[in-house]
This record gives sequence, C-alpha cells and structure tokens, in this order.
Amino acid sequence: MKKLIDHHPLFLLLILLGGAAGLGAYQYYPVHLQRKALYQTLSRQGDKMEEIKNCSEKLPTLHRQVRSMEEQDKEFGRLFPADQGLSRLWHQIAEIMDNNHLGDQLVRPGEVSCEEDFCSIPLEIRCTGSFENIFEFFRAMERFERLIRMDQVQLKNDESVSGRLILQAQARVFYQRMETSQ
Repeated sequence: MKKLIDHHPLFLLLILLGGAAGLGAYQYYPVHLQRKALYQTLSRQGDKMEEIKNCSEKLPTLHRQVRSMEEQDKEFGRLFPADQGLSRLWHQIAEIMDNNHLGDQLVRPGEVSCEEDFCSIPLEIRCTGSFENIFEFFRAMERFERLIRMDQVQLKNDESVSGRLILQAQARVFYQRMETSQ
C-alpha cells in the first residue's frame, strides 16, 4: 500500500477529494431539502398574504352590501313572518274584501306544506263584486304585508248577468319554518 501511495499521489488526492465531496454532499442534502421546504412555505405564505390583501380590499364593498341588504332582510321578515298568524291574516283579507265592497266572501285554508326553509298554506278565496272592485282587491293584495302568491284565478259572470263577477282564486301564503314545527 505504501508503494501505491508513493507512486500515485494523484490517486490518493482523488480519493480524498471524492471522500470530501461525498461527505459534503451527505451534509448538504438535508440542508437542501430544508431550504426547498422553506421556499415552498414562503411561497404559500406569500400567496396567502396576497389573498388576504385582496380580501381586505373587498371589505368596504362587502360592508356596503351588508348595509344595503339589511333593508331587504327587514322586507323578507315582513313578507315571510316567523309565525303563521292565521287569525290576523284572515281578518286582514276580510278587511280588504270589505274595503273593496266585495260580497259573499269565503277564505278557506288548506293543508300546510313545508319546504326546507319555509312553509305555505293554500287558500281558497271566493267573493263577488264588480270588475273594478275585484281589480282593486288584487291591487290591495299586491301591496299586502305578507307574500301571497295567486296560483289560479277564475272570474265568472253571476247567473243573473247583472254585471257582478264571481271571483274564485287559489292562493298560497308563506311563512318561515320554525324549528319547533318540524
């Protein structure tokens, strides 16, 4: 071995350099992996910071939208009350019919049906009156404090052809579904 070392100093130098390079690579590789993971984390954090910046810029617009929707929320609560309030509803519809001089009044509720967020009650509405009075009744129902959807409307002349009409309508009134009514 001594002869090999004496005769080949270049070979020995290559072995030492190869060992040093191997040891350096062995020490450097974990540091390289940590550095790569750190850059990836910094990149993700930079993306998150950009997203936060974009969201922060949108906040004033969202606050304005929330303030504008508060009034719509009040309107929703008015149109879709949290309770049925049937006796009050019947009284109000009868009052509208009386105010519009409609006779032979009938408002009959049907069976309640519930969806995921709201419930509805079908109504059978019948009354008699002139065309103008019935038209005013519909205008008053349009301005009604609750949402009432007219599903079917039928107008007929009365049997004596006196100019009075018979209104037969199928309507639906809505209210918010309560947790206790499920």
